[in-house]
Amino acid sequence: MLALLILLVWLGMRVWPDGDGEPAAAAPTATPTATQAPPTTNGVTNVALTTGSEPCDAESIRITPTVRSGQHTRGPVTITLLVSSSSAKPCNFTARSSDLLVVISAGKTPVYDSTVCKASLLRQTVQLSPGWATSVDATWSGRGSGPRCSSKEGWATPGTYVLKIGTLGGEPGRTSFRLTSPPKPKATPTPTPTATPTKKAEKKKS
Repeated sequence: MLALLILLVWLGMRVWPDGDGEPAAAAPTATPTATQAPPTTNGVTNVALTTGSEPCDAESIRITPTVRSGQHTRGPVTITLLVSSSSAKPCNFTARSSDLLVVISAGKTPVYDSTVCKASLLRQTVQLSPGWATSVDATWSGRGSGPRCSSKEGWATPGTYVLKIGTLGGEPGRTSFRLTSPPKPKATPTPTPTATPTKKAEKKKS
């Protein structure tokens, strides 16, 4: 009898409506959604960047320069540029002399000014995609620009320099670097000649 009473109470709790007159709803359960991962080759994710043929707007360009340490005077200096664009479309950045401005100074004294040289340190075209930055190397001759930027201008001397670079209306970048004297060539030791012993002529007996 007691077991029957407990069964009736349990059945009443299963079908009895809740306080607002509606049957209690079961709690929703989350359904996992599968996402497709990018294709990989040998464990490396393949990313295809879109490219365009339109020239980049100079005002959309951002450049971050770095100069690796250990470079010397009296020779070309490699400058690495991280170039990106705020444009929503892919574009090509060609660093014409009117677009890319470069000033290298020692203290408050300008050493190289691209507006004097009328030439760009970056010769190749850079393809840019939205949301991505492209790393490219530019080369400074290591000589000052002087009044005419001739090939006979003096070399930069050992010391610390500041490089400022940017496009007209774009976001400029800045970095400092140090140039040291080129290593002196090692002298090749001259071998010391060794004396060759000579036999004395024997006197003949008369």
